[in-house]
Amino acid sequence: MFNRPAHPAIGVMALLFTTMAGADAPPCEPGPGYEPVCGIAPPEDMELAADARHLFMSITPGLGGQHRPRLRIMDLQTHQARDLDVAVEPEAGWGEATCPTPPQALGAHGIHLSERPDGRQQLLVVNHDGREAIEFVEVLPIQDGWTAVWRGCVENTGLGKFNDVAATPDGGFVATVMFESESMKPPMALEQLLDGRETGYLMTWAPGKPLTELAGSRAPFPNGVQVSNDSRHAWFAAWTASEIWQYDLENNRVVSRTPVGYMVDNLSWAQDGRLLGAGINDVNEFIQCFIEHTEHCAMGITVSALDTTSEPVGHEVLFTAGPGVLAGASVAVEAGSDIYVGTFTSDRLLRLTGE
Repeated sequence: MFNRPAHPAIGVMALLFTTMAGADAPPCEPGPGYEPVCGIAPPEDMELAADARHLFMSITPGLGGQHRPRLRIMDLQTHQARDLDVAVEPEAGWGEATCPTPPQALGAHGIHLSERPDGRQQLLVVNHDGREAIEFVEVLPIQDGWTAVWRGCVENTGLGKFNDVAATPDGGFVATVMFESESMKPPMALEQLLDGRETGYLMTWAPGKPLTELAGSRAPFPNGVQVSNDSRHAWFAAWTASEIWQYDLENNRVVSRTPVGYMVDNLSWAQDGRLLGAGINDVNEFIQCFIEHTEHCAMGITVSALDTTSEPVGHEVLFTAGPGVLAGASVAVEAGSDIYVGTFTSDRLLRLTGE
């Protein structure tokens, strides 16, 4: 998913839609196999904390433009969420040595949690606010959850706009670029951007090396990304193609494209090694809601799992729902026996209970 493009009237529109936010919200009621968690800012991307008791969440503006991009954290026992304030304390070895401290509070789009070789917890954050960068944030356990400290960054001074990021064991990352533009406004009409043409690519960075486009990775709206345990492959969502692509990081080429039947957004690894995806079913529903700034969009959604070890790659639909259950879907994260499904708009997430 991507942030709404900048518009001269965005401030006025945001105020208008804030006053109307609850007017068209669907009822917050459970259904077969799911329970909504309502009254929260929508989490576009999520990561399960190392204690397995909290979710780190990234908040994007929503289709009504009423949310402030930021990091949040939710307690899985109480489903209470709060902002995750980020202190600024640079430290060598986290990102590019010449990358300056952030000029303003961090926004948040795609995020990725990993453990560094020294055991410290690293949260990579795609940030569009004030600059286009991957921010390196350390998350630290405290009595009531977690706190966060900015340690470094890698800035993209080109035209590419990041969507998601995944850490690599060498201290670097692989990131998706959804499109190139001088601002967050898409470089072409929305219908063209979403018609399945190639709009973006993968980029990689490692300590001592520059931020670089990966050859042969051009794809239709690259979205969520994960790196395999052996660091050999990057798996990423080609959002407008309704496919998940496998990219060989050693030979710089796409080696498989798996149709999933829906616009798969972010990706996460399940405990059984499968790749979880979530997304929306109909591009036309999205376009209409985007144009009309409909915060509580009536879109059908799907959650699925990809067996990346099988030949051919196996794909299983885990959950699907018609319009009115969740206003868009952007990520599925496993937490114990449950799966939490986030979205890029509205006021809730879903907990899939498997019941």
